[in-house]
Amino acid sequence: MEYISLFNRKLGEYGSIAAYFAIFIITVYDVAMRYFFNSPTVWGLELVITIAAMHYVLAGAYVLDEDMHVRIDVIYNLLPRKARLVMDVVAIGLSMIFLAVIFYYGGEQALPAIQNGERSGGGWNSHAPMLMKAAIPCGAALMILTCVGRLKIAIGRLSHEW
Repeated sequence: MEYISLFNRKLGEYGSIAAYFAIFIITVYDVAMRYFFNSPTVWGLELVITIAAMHYVLAGAYVLDEDMHVRIDVIYNLLPRKARLVMDVVAIGLSMIFLAVIFYYGGEQALPAIQNGERSGGGWNSHAPMLMKAAIPCGAALMILTCVGRLKIAIGRLSHEW
C-alpha cells in the first residue's frame, strides 16, 4: 500500500504542477493569439478542458490519501471515539462500493471510446473524450486502492479500541 500512496503523492504533486503550468501557458497563448493577433487557436480551450478534467479525476486519490477532501463533520465530531471509528470503517466501505460502481460504468464508457478512438468532432477533432473517459476508471481504481489502505488503518484503530 505504501507504493500506491507514494504513486498518489507523486501524481498529485507533480501532476498538479504540470497540469496547472500547461493550463496557464495554453491559456496565455490562446488569449494572446486571440486579442493581439486576431487569430485564436482551435485547440486551446479543448486542450485546457481535457487537462483540467483528467487532473480533477486523477487527483482524487491524492486528496483522499492526504485526507484533504472537503467534508462536513459537525455530527461526526460530536460522537464518542468508538462511534467515530465505526463511522470511519462504514464510510470507507461505502466509498469503496460507490467507487466500484464508478469504475465499472466508467469502464463501460471508456472501453468503446478507446476501441473506436472516439474524437470530439469539433474543429480540432481531438481524442479528448476518449482520454477523459479513460481517466474515470483509472481515477476510481486509484481511489479504491487508497481506500483499501485507509480501511486497513481504520480497522486496526477500531480493533485497538475494543
